[in-house]
Amino acid sequence: MNQEELEKIAKSLVAKGKGILAADESENTCKKRFDSVGVECTQESRREYRELLFTTPGAQDFLSGVILFDETFWQKTTEQTFPDYLQAHGIVPGIKVDKGLVDFQDSPGEKISQGLDGLPERLAKYYESGARFAKWRSVITIGEGIPTDECIRANAVVLAGYAKACQDGGIVPIVEPEVLLDGNHTIEKSEEVVTRTFDILFKTLQSSNVFLPGVILKTSMVLPGKDSGMTIDHDDVAQRTVRVLHNHVPHELGGVVFLSGGQTSNDAFINLNRIAKKGPHPWGVTFSFSRALQDSVLKLWAKERTNRKGIQDLFHHLLEIVSAASKGGLRESELQTDNFVSHGQDL
Repeated sequence: MNQEELEKIAKSLVAKGKGILAADESENTCKKRFDSVGVECTQESRREYRELLFTTPGAQDFLSGVILFDETFWQKTTEQTFPDYLQAHGIVPGIKVDKGLVDFQDSPGEKISQGLDGLPERLAKYYESGARFAKWRSVITIGEGIPTDECIRANAVVLAGYAKACQDGGIVPIVEPEVLLDGNHTIEKSEEVVTRTFDILFKTLQSSNVFLPGVILKTSMVLPGKDSGMTIDHDDVAQRTVRVLHNHVPHELGGVVFLSGGQTSNDAFINLNRIAKKGPHPWGVTFSFSRALQDSVLKLWAKERTNRKGIQDLFHHLLEIVSAASKGGLRESELQTDNFVSHGQDL
């Protein structure tokens, strides 16, 4: 493990004004999102769509990295593999390496992520082909009697094993304990669960000798459940999110990136902007959005498949918006309203 190199990569991924595009949807998730806009989901249509995003002129001004799915990692533009193309344009290629979720013991509604078997060998293959960071997603569900500490702890142990394997292979791990937006819980309950999750996660990472300056946390914002009937108060979200981060995330961590997690694009952008305004933060804080950056692009692509310039211009515009938000410089009043949210990730 080269700690200096890991820390350097981690810090580059949260460089000011830049962030990470999450383009690591599984085939099943991709199908649901394509179905929502009436596009047939095939290996080629997935490649075509992602190529449009990656080859957008000027994307490198706003993207520090891109998380790829295994299929996408080996796909190509007309001339280069996607990782080679991204590297050539100053964007770090990353790879999603968890293998999805299974039910956790006999606890209805709780999940644990899987994929540790053979992970070092897979990581070595990805490293050789250009990957310099990876991502592993666990989910924490809020509901009646859940999450349990047992489930949070079991997922933390898995995340720590993954993170250690990544660092041993020269790859920066993104650890993602996503506290799901699904449910009717209050924002107070969300804050309590995010706090508990961080406390258990970082205790586990430290006891596993994971090098924290070479780790990035990908986290949910502190939000009320989408079925709670509570209106999102952006200042309240920012205040609670920053409070949890500052008080429960080690300050030596390599960086913090946010998932959009099923928020509307506008809510995700404004919440990120308000969080950034509450800096300075002890680590770089930025975005690692999927749907918030892609939903309106996906809709336009479905309607105008041959309008390459228009689609890429829209994506570039969204990158400008999220870049400004990550610096606390977004002009919120200029945002256009679009409440379309495509299907979430697999559970």
